[in-house]
Amino acid sequence: MRVTHLHRWPAEPAPARSAGPAVPSSELLSAALELALEWAREPRAVVLSGSHAAGDAVWAEFQGRPVSLSDVDLYVLLDDDAACRAARSRRRPALRGLARRCLAFGLAAPLEAGFLTAAGFARLPARPGTLELARHGRVIRGDARALELVPRCRPADVSAEEILLLLENRGCELLWCRPRLTSPDRLERLKGRHSVLKCALDLAGVSSLLGGEYPDGAAARVAWARRNRAAPRDAPERAEAEELDRLWESGLSWRGGEVTAREPAEAAEAEEEWSATVRGWARAWRAAGARIAPEAPAEPIARVVALARRARLRRRVHEALAPDAADGPGRWPLLARAAGGTLRHRVHASATLLLHAVGGGSGRALPPGASAALERLGVVPRAACADWEDARRAVVLAWDRWLLDGQRSAEPA
Repeated sequence: MRVTHLHRWPAEPAPARSAGPAVPSSELLSAALELALEWAREPRAVVLSGSHAAGDAVWAEFQGRPVSLSDVDLYVLLDDDAACRAARSRRRPALRGLARRCLAFGLAAPLEAGFLTAAGFARLPARPGTLELARHGRVIRGDARALELVPRCRPADVSAEEILLLLENRGCELLWCRPRLTSPDRLERLKGRHSVLKCALDLAGVSSLLGGEYPDGAAARVAWARRNRAAPRDAPERAEAEELDRLWESGLSWRGGEVTAREPAEAAEAEEEWSATVRGWARAWRAAGARIAPEAPAEPIARVVALARRARLRRRVHEALAPDAADGPGRWPLLARAAGGTLRHRVHASATLLLHAVGGGSGRALPPGASAALERLGVVPRAACADWEDARRAVVLAWDRWLLDGQRSAEPA
């Protein structure tokens, strides 16, 4: 992997890059940039990444106009760490009304803005987002030479840890989107199904990453996964492959513009699509986890708990003693549970436990083993550990508030 270790901009102008696919809505990006500038004030550069940079964002009609169901992903480069902290501080009070502001200019998804220095940008780890940034990133304000700082990673450079983190984050998103699938609000149902099918397509990306590849585009990754998967050995494996193929076809059609919300009367179909995605996700999670901890127990709950502890104890204790540890569930509870894993790993493990106990809803009791494991992980309040839906809400809140920036829970859906 080649990384350009630069704390300043390249001294010479960067080579010209192709402009890439046309951006679907300049109005949306202009408004998103305006918000980023409210928080960052004077950035050195603002770089667009993700599906809007690649030209494959998903759009739907809402109240007679197009809205994006895909996140807008921005890297905002600032002079120093103090400027980054100040930008994050200015963004925090804006979160409560952010969803309404974004929807007003056509964004029905989070506006993800990461504030970092040039040195931090040059040290981005090898992960799928960094691969996409190198392929499709575009500067929408400021110095175009910022793109020369992007690490040029190879798919084989993406570690098993990063692959598992991608999957676990998608697991949290599957918990977040579940109640939206049957919401009376059509836009919420669209957002929910978008998340399900995005997660389904990411299973093909995980498959290719585990094989040391990451083709450009969802269709190419699905083709790779189909071409390289093992031939089914029996009827259950054939059924699994066929189920995944149906999900991938739906996801590719969705990406291709066939964006339709399931009606409330189709709740059973929405539930089955979600459950099928969870089943595929669980198989991928086992495969990715085996790369990190091949000796972990086979029993699902014990395996989840073991993988939550995969970070070195020294790192877990260091995190627990950090000055900002109270941003999580509280400094002392976190310190007491340091042996159970880092905060991120414990949140992800809590989500994984719930997905392994899939099929639950409000009022459904969790199996005693899963409930006890949730309590030990220390993410879900003790009173919520017995009921699947109560625990789901607590895990989603922890994921959004402690690991993300809080947009998904800043205001009612």
